[in-house]
Amino acid sequence: MRFAQRTHIQASATVTINGLALKKRAAGERVFNLSAGEPMVNTNSFVLEAARKAMEEGRTHYTPVPGISELRSVASVWMNRFYQSDFSQSQTLVSAGGKSAYHLAVQALVEPGDEVIMIAPYWVSYSSIVELYGGTPIVVSTKESDHWKLSPEGLIKLCTGKTKLFVLNNASNPTGVLYTREELKALLQIAAERGIFVISDEVYGGLVYDDHEFVSVGSFREYKDKVAIIQSASKQFAMTGWRLGFAFGPEEFIKVLITLQGQDTTCASSISQYAALAAFQNADKIIPAVRGCMQERRNVFVQSFNELFPEPIDPPLSSLYCFIPIRAFGSSEINSVAFCERVLKEANVAMVPGMAFGTEAYVRCSFGEEAEELTAGLQALGEYLSKY
Repeated sequence: MRFAQRTHIQASATVTINGLALKKRAAGERVFNLSAGEPMVNTNSFVLEAARKAMEEGRTHYTPVPGISELRSVASVWMNRFYQSDFSQSQTLVSAGGKSAYHLAVQALVEPGDEVIMIAPYWVSYSSIVELYGGTPIVVSTKESDHWKLSPEGLIKLCTGKTKLFVLNNASNPTGVLYTREELKALLQIAAERGIFVISDEVYGGLVYDDHEFVSVGSFREYKDKVAIIQSASKQFAMTGWRLGFAFGPEEFIKVLITLQGQDTTCASSISQYAALAAFQNADKIIPAVRGCMQERRNVFVQSFNELFPEPIDPPLSSLYCFIPIRAFGSSEINSVAFCERVLKEANVAMVPGMAFGTEAYVRCSFGEEAEELTAGLQALGEYLSKY
């Protein structure tokens, strides 16, 4: 069978590696999964009870395409309260996951040949989704020595007459980097002056550690009509499997996304929406609990790593990941794909190659697992690498 050219995109590396790890586990092997992009904690009881109640009350039918009004309202209020934004219910869309919201946003804005600027290291799906809709990813590589950040001058150099979008990831997956208010304002001003729309992926905004400040692009009221924000219940509410995401943006933009979603998933899961409603209503309890748990696991991971390997790493400021140079493991390998494949095959430790994020010679390790699993995985990796 002959398939469309658009299907020639790369498979998601994080999904692929995680799938291989789960397959080895299913075969009875002990696998240490440092690749999973989720906090391995159970969904809060408030959320579970709300889902159970919704099912018992028969709320198992289609919902309005943009989501139930109560959820759209509470989500916009939450954004405004925690991130000093100014979104209304009509500027809010509920989607089947943050990835779906990003799909819809790119589909709504990108024509074949349009250029989309993105910063490497980037989330693995950014470029493939742009390519899926005929766009051209314009990738700018950043350096660890520059804290993985794009400078205003760097952004200016990339802008052309074909530039349609600038995709920003703050807080960052995979580096955990946070942009300051001053840095964000400079980037937003450059984009606005050139008529470039900004999509800001902020799904890790609730998982920021050590009292560092997270600044949302939504807090810049002067650019309100020039940005859209992707959010999700997955990480900060520990609801990955419920598949609930959100898009916030100009009303005319959200209306287009509603039309597209109506021809795609129709709506997000009704049960998941009522569950997420309870999550937002209890956000003051749930998010700090998940964040506290992940910060403890981050600390365990970094301490264990620094005790076992020759080059120490610093704790990331946010997200669920450490983005680590392969040299820090004491290995001379520079091909991240080969390194991760070898380690998974021979040591049963799953990590994601940096190449999947557009940056070679690094790997992404998740600290979302239980602390004991993190320590055991690093010990197994250290024992294996010490033989070479």
